[in-house]
Amino acid sequence: MNWQIIVPIALFLVIAAIIMSTVTWEVEEVETYFTSEPYTYEKSLIRENQVRNFPWINEVTRVQYMVKNTDAHEGTFNLNFIFDNGEETRTRTKTVDILAGEEKAVMIDSPLKGKSTVTLNVIPPNKSIPQERTVTKKVNVFDYLWQLIPLFK
Repeated sequence: MNWQIIVPIALFLVIAAIIMSTVTWEVEEVETYFTSEPYTYEKSLIRENQVRNFPWINEVTRVQYMVKNTDAHEGTFNLNFIFDNGEETRTRTKTVDILAGEEKAVMIDSPLKGKSTVTLNVIPPNKSIPQERTVTKKVNVFDYLWQLIPLFK
């Protein structure tokens, strides 16, 4: 072998590799990321009245709410009913599957005796929304080297 040819070529390749890895430039790319947003819904009170439950001695508050999924996807909604009779507070939870655009009536009795005030908290499911943003990245020759390989085949 001729060392006088191999050494300069190897030295040239090492210097070229160093230059290609240190010289960088900025490239703008559009990247996709996802955000989480709750489903949209509507709720409305249909009726609230006092009823007698078994053993027909206790009178409790019964409420009926209408919950409508106004989103484009079906989902599972958690409904937290908070009952307060002035002396104590209790919560009851119902889980309801609602199709897109569908509305469902949900009826529930208070776990407390007597008249209660009722508050409904709806916890809708979340959906992933794709978003796009433009980011600036620093690149060098090695980032594009894989695109040059087909040229040598």
